[in-house]
Amino acid sequence: MVSPARLNPPPVFNGARDGFTALAWLLSMNRYLALADVSKEDKTPHAISYLANPGPARWFDGSGLADNCDFDIDFTPAFKKEYIPHNFAGACRRKLTNLRMTTDFSSFLAVFRELLGALLGHASDDSAKATIRDFAQTAFIDNCPLSLQQMVEGHLVQHSDLALTDVFRFAEEMDRIYHFQPEHRAKSTSSSFPITTGPAISALHSSSSSPPTTSSPMEPDHFAMEFNNINRRLDQLGKSLGRSNNNDNNGNPPPMTPDVHDWCVRKGACFRCREIGHQAHNCPKYGNSNNNNNNRRNNNNNNNNNNRRGRWVYQVAVGDSPESGKASDGQA
Repeated sequence: MVSPARLNPPPVFNGARDGFTALAWLLSMNRYLALADVSKEDKTPHAISYLANPGPARWFDGSGLADNCDFDIDFTPAFKKEYIPHNFAGACRRKLTNLRMTTDFSSFLAVFRELLGALLGHASDDSAKATIRDFAQTAFIDNCPLSLQQMVEGHLVQHSDLALTDVFRFAEEMDRIYHFQPEHRAKSTSSSFPITTGPAISALHSSSSSPPTTSSPMEPDHFAMEFNNINRRLDQLGKSLGRSNNNDNNGNPPPMTPDVHDWCVRKGACFRCREIGHQAHNCPKYGNSNNNNNNRRNNNNNNNNNNRRGRWVYQVAVGDSPESGKASDGQA
């Protein structure tokens, strides 16, 4: 037992019909009564002495409760019914479900704990509190950043008997290491409820009007890239077969369209065969355009040399070479 003289007394309740303020006063009153070891018969008179006059004190006078009524069975339910909105618990559950990290993890966890504390304070018995903790753990994991979700779920697989406070502690340790950033998600369409006056909840409302953060660049989908590459190879194979039969396009790459050019720039693909893994200057299928021009030029030179060589062979065969000094009748 702690001496009442050394205890900080609970604040005087001013009669605000706000769920967070009323539950905070009840919590501080319960702690004071427990630490001061106040007897069961004296709990309600102690609580009445901390009700502001004339508001809450007048409410108690008109409630029909006796001064020595049971604090837990009679006073507390009547106090909650009078000063806590009827939709308070449902609104807190919806807030927990739709809560998102908009600034940093510490602020997110502070708001989450305040909402959870309000729900636990509003619960009627231990069974209801256990149900709220299970719901809160699921909501906390779902609303964390994706990378932190994976860490917490992996930690729970290895330690399935962790309490919710231990889950919070583990998430805080991971945040100190990785410094999680908020993720840009679709805004919730659920309606708002007038349940908030606490500083952490007010900060949450003020942060909701801030501009959305820029999402981090997405990782490339390697499976989709490979699938697209296979489809392009099959298309190119069909085109090459048709080109070999019909001599289409003289073995040159297909025409470059603006869309294909943009795709090749984004993917780093070859401008000639449209495949990923090499560039146009070392294309294994079509080769370099300069090499093709040189090959065509060499082929033309070879054809001209062959034509001249053919005419010379013809002249030698008929015996009309320039060295012989003879000419045929057609050349004379």
